[in-house]
Amino acid sequence: MARRIHTPSYRLHKSSGQSVVTLTDATTGRRKDFLLGQHDTQASRVEYARVLSEWEARGRRLDEPGPVDYTIAELLVCFLRYAETYYGKKSKEYDHFEMTTIPLAATYPHKLAKDFRPADLKVVRQRMIDHHGWSRKLINRRIGRIRFIWKWAAEDGLLPASAWHGLLVVRGLQSGKTNAREIDDRRPVPEAVVAATLPHLPRHVAGLVRFMQLTGARPAEACGLRLADVDTSRDVWVYSPKVHKNAWRGHTRYVGIGAEGRKLLAEFTEGIGPEDYVFSPARQREEIFSAKRAARKTKVQPSQATRKKKNPKRAPGSQFKTDSFGQAITRTCKVHGIPHWVPYQLRHAAGARARRTLGLDAAQALLGHKTIGMTEHYSRLTVDDVVKVAATIA
Repeated sequence: MARRIHTPSYRLHKSSGQSVVTLTDATTGRRKDFLLGQHDTQASRVEYARVLSEWEARGRRLDEPGPVDYTIAELLVCFLRYAETYYGKKSKEYDHFEMTTIPLAATYPHKLAKDFRPADLKVVRQRMIDHHGWSRKLINRRIGRIRFIWKWAAEDGLLPASAWHGLLVVRGLQSGKTNAREIDDRRPVPEAVVAATLPHLPRHVAGLVRFMQLTGARPAEACGLRLADVDTSRDVWVYSPKVHKNAWRGHTRYVGIGAEGRKLLAEFTEGIGPEDYVFSPARQREEIFSAKRAARKTKVQPSQATRKKKNPKRAPGSQFKTDSFGQAITRTCKVHGIPHWVPYQLRHAAGARARRTLGLDAAQALLGHKTIGMTEHYSRLTVDDVVKVAATIA
């Protein structure tokens, strides 16, 4: 979730009797007071709005920036500071940009950013292949993020626009024309594979899997499920996650929960509050410990009454993270010899099932897509669907 952006306050400058606002430079951290005229007057409030607007337009910098001889390492520090404020340091978007900067900073830390040319970008791209082993599609996305950083710098006056324009001529890696690793498109996970995995998963992780199967929700939406966000006033409950992939676009996400989904939630919501997460690592651990304690055949000694550490390095949280959700599935598949799959494949499977049984429009409604094109990507027909249609024609 993005960090809350602070707005500098309008206040009284006691020694002069004027209004004042203190602005901070987003790049250097330098602070400066701006006197606005006689306190608590319409004119001083107009001046306050003007000073703030100009400061925001400069990217929250005190002075109008001009092209500066930033090294690439210095430019990346400035951008990550901006990304931390704009996206939030714990956001996926920040993580993607941070990973993108690693091969760039390692290859050309001291090169001037304004002198970074298309040929240099291709050298960085080759490092992504040789040193990091990233896939072709991932490399193309991260090259796009490098271009975005230069675009941001040009927009804020840190680099000449020509520095960004030059990088646009570098084409993306083409399939079959590069030595970058290829990966298969994400496909729906077979129901038999999920059925083989479920008995071996911890109860709350299995609940997440079942919820995604029934609703087509994204992993982050399933992990963030709370009763406070569920409308239970109708036969089909409607879950509206506060945080979701397209919230920044102003989109509202609706996840329908039918009869089977309501039965599932009943298994996990007894005794919890509306603000508690339905699927919780902390409650899962307590359930595991309680079950082990109940299964004991020897008397519990006083020293064994509690095994909790006073200051554990990593205590389970109240909410699953998408990474830990996926890791739990990966470990289970590896231990039990089950073909590897990831949570997002459940969403693809739900979309394909809805398209096969109810049509493309139904799949679009289930997945919450704004365009049919995206739904077709998620619910692509399989070879079995093609064979079935061909058989009816024959």
